[in-house]
Amino acid sequence: MPSVLMQANSLKGPEVVDSDWNAPRHARRSRVVYGILHAIFKGELAGGDRLVEEELGAKFGVSRTPVREALTELAAIGVIWLKPNHGAMVRPFGTKQLVEIYQVRRVLEMEAARLAHETIDRELLVQIRHRTQQLLESADRGKAWSEEALAVDQMFHELIAKSSRSERLAEEIRRYWTLARSIGEAVGNAAYTQDHALVEHTAIMDCLLAHDGDAAAEAMSRHLTRRMDAALATICPTPNPPSADSP
Repeated sequence: MPSVLMQANSLKGPEVVDSDWNAPRHARRSRVVYGILHAIFKGELAGGDRLVEEELGAKFGVSRTPVREALTELAAIGVIWLKPNHGAMVRPFGTKQLVEIYQVRRVLEMEAARLAHETIDRELLVQIRHRTQQLLESADRGKAWSEEALAVDQMFHELIAKSSRSERLAEEIRRYWTLARSIGEAVGNAAYTQDHALVEHTAIMDCLLAHDGDAAAEAMSRHLTRRMDAALATICPTPNPPSADSP
């Protein structure tokens, strides 16, 4: 069985380069998807902004086919509109939309955690738990640490989705992971968000190892609620109210 680190590395997103026409088409499509999502969550694209295929192709160094596939994928998860004769347009994004994303994730992944305890690969789960503890004990909290924490995060959630034994449920979870990954990259480890997530993952894993599906579901709910709060604080912060001394 491959090591946890090898499997985590295999789950990392495609590296963005100026041009890579020889890359697999799905990698080129993913580059566009994640690039657009990152720009939205960073506030670089706003609701109503048009997405022009030719401009996106030039920006990401890909042909129009992967751009069109990326736009179709983004429309399917409700991030953009595709209008006949008008092209693609970014949908409004703010607190309401971010909360809705996590509400759906919580429903889906709570059920997956509840179902997963019976069939989850316990050996792989123990490996992920071990790597999670190594990350928590590491004194380095640099970019490489953050990227690996995100990769292990994705591997853990994907393992639960796969272990739910429901192909439709796992497919929906994977669709929302496209959003979750970009949100996670935008948030990073602000306010030790990734540290908290690793601790919360450990709690979920312990419930699964104890064959307690209901407890795993509740732990998953707490985890995603906290992730939502962290995302809101970073991506959609509440403006500071005026002080009493303000004119």
